[in-house]
Amino acid sequence: MSMESKKIAIYTGQLYMGGIERVLINYLEKLSEEPELDITLVVKENNPEKNIFQKNIPKNIKIVFIKTEEFSRKTTKLAENKKNVINKIKYEWCLFYSRIYVKKWIENYFTENKFDKIIDFDGSMWKYIEKLKTPVIGWVHFTFKGKKGKKLKEFRKKAELYEKVVLICDDMKNEFEELYPEFKNKAIRIYNPMDFEAIKKRIADEIDLSIEDKKLLEKRYFVAVSRLVSGKNVVEMVEIYSELKNRGVKQKLYILGDGIDKENIEKKIVELKLEKDVYLLGQRKNPFPFMKKAELFFHTSMGEGLPTVFIEAMLSDTIVVAYDCPTGPREILVNGKAGGLIPLGDKKRFVEKVLEILKDDELQNSIKKEMNRKKDEFEYKYVRDELFEILK
Repeated sequence: MSMESKKIAIYTGQLYMGGIERVLINYLEKLSEEPELDITLVVKENNPEKNIFQKNIPKNIKIVFIKTEEFSRKTTKLAENKKNVINKIKYEWCLFYSRIYVKKWIENYFTENKFDKIIDFDGSMWKYIEKLKTPVIGWVHFTFKGKKGKKLKEFRKKAELYEKVVLICDDMKNEFEELYPEFKNKAIRIYNPMDFEAIKKRIADEIDLSIEDKKLLEKRYFVAVSRLVSGKNVVEMVEIYSELKNRGVKQKLYILGDGIDKENIEKKIVELKLEKDVYLLGQRKNPFPFMKKAELFFHTSMGEGLPTVFIEAMLSDTIVVAYDCPTGPREILVNGKAGGLIPLGDKKRFVEKVLEILKDDELQNSIKKEMNRKKDEFEYKYVRDELFEILK
C-alpha cells in the first residue's frame, strides 16, 4: 500500500532501556525507509546518559527534545534522592513546573510546525493535546486488567482525545471494547513489528562483549531481560530459581536490566544465598548474545501489553517460560504450545515446567516448531498495511 507524502510526529517520553523504547526503535528503523513519510521524533527527556536508544535512531529522522539536558539531569538526580526530605520537595516542585513547561512547549511547537498526524507512542502525551488541531493517534502497550476508578476514567479521557487507539494484541483490544464500547470504532489491533534481519545481525554481533562477558557466556545459564521494577516481579523469579537449585539445577541465572527494584532483588539474592548463582548484569545495549546462548528465557511479570522480548527470545531460538499474565503471553506462546505458560503466581508449576522442558528433547522440538510458526506474524511486512491505513 502506498499513499501521498505525510508529515508524522512521533512522541515518546524517553529513550531509556525498556520494552516500549525497543518497539519504537523497531518502528523507526522501518518507517525511515518509507519514502512517503517525513518523520520527526519528539522526546520529552533529554538525558544522553540514560537515553541509550538515541544512538539507534536512523539518521534521516529528525529528533527534537522538549527539555534541556540540564533540566532532565536535575530532575533525574532529585528522583534518585527522594529519601532526603528537601530533595523530595524540590522533586515535587520540578514535576509541577515540568508539567506546565511541557504543555506550553507542545502547544507552541505544534502550532508553529504543521504535521498530518501525531502519534502518542508511549501514551503520556494525552495531558497536553486538548488544544491541538492535529489528529493524535494513541498507542496502548499495557493491559487494562487491575486498573480501577481513576485510572479507567483517565483512559476514557484519552480515548475521547485520540483519533484512533492502537492496541497491540487481540486480548487488549477486547478489553478496551468491553470497557469503552462507545469508542469501539476507534480501536485497532496492530502487532509490534519486528525487524528480523536487524535482530539476527545483533544476535551475531559480539563486538561490545568484554572478556568477562565472554566468560559468562561459556557457562550454562537461564536469562531474563527486564526493567527491575516491582511489576516485573523479578524478586519472585529469584525465588523460583532458588527452588530450581534445590531440585538440582546447575545453570546460573543472568538478569539483564536496571530499575528502582534492584535493591530488593539484591536483598533476596543474599537472603537465599545465591550470590554466586544469580548475576545482575545491568542494562545492555545488545542483550541478544546472552539471549541466544541461554538454555531458557524466564519472565515473571504480573502484567504486560505485548512482551516484545518474547519474540526476540524466539528469534534467538530460546524457549520462553513465563507467567500467563494479562496481556500478551498467552497470545504469543499460543496457549503454551510455543513456550512454557504458567498460571500467574504459581511458582511450583513454573519450577515443574522448567524441569520438564529441560529433560524432554521431544517437547523442546515441538515448542520450537510452534515458535518458528508464530514469530512470523510479527514481521514488519505483515503490519505495514494496517499502520498505513491509520496514517492516511
